[in-house]
Amino acid sequence: MPDKVLYDRTNSIKTSRHMYYRRVALFVLRDKDGRVLLQYKDKNAPFLPEHWAFFGGGIDENETPEEAAKREAKEEIGIELDNIRFFRRYEFQEEKGLYEKFVFIAPLEHSPVSLKKQQEEGQDLGLFSFEELKKLKVSNNDRAILKDLFNK
Repeated sequence: MPDKVLYDRTNSIKTSRHMYYRRVALFVLRDKDGRVLLQYKDKNAPFLPEHWAFFGGGIDENETPEEAAKREAKEEIGIELDNIRFFRRYEFQEEKGLYEKFVFIAPLEHSPVSLKKQQEEGQDLGLFSFEELKKLKVSNNDRAILKDLFNK
């Protein structure tokens, strides 16, 4: 992780080595069978419309990636992430610029039905095996993370 972070007027993040268009913290909930919980984003979503995607979002100023993941879990599906662990950091060049993504994993401790009732962002959610994910519309960058999560 960079030693020093500076913000410019565009809210992009400059480090001594890179300029990030956006820094995000993603969290992956996995059930006892290893399936992952994803959300479906409708056509009006600001990021990845009409895609299945991870839960998570932007890292606020003076917030660690882990704090951001925990905040996003509370905001998006109304849960506290107590047993969270860091998985991996990624850099992806996307259309708007360079993204830095921090991925965290936690066990799924709630039923998808109860999470759906609490869901504040996204149109739907679902649990998927690696084979089931192959049939879904997922961004190339998220698919790369999923391959790592499933050791494929």
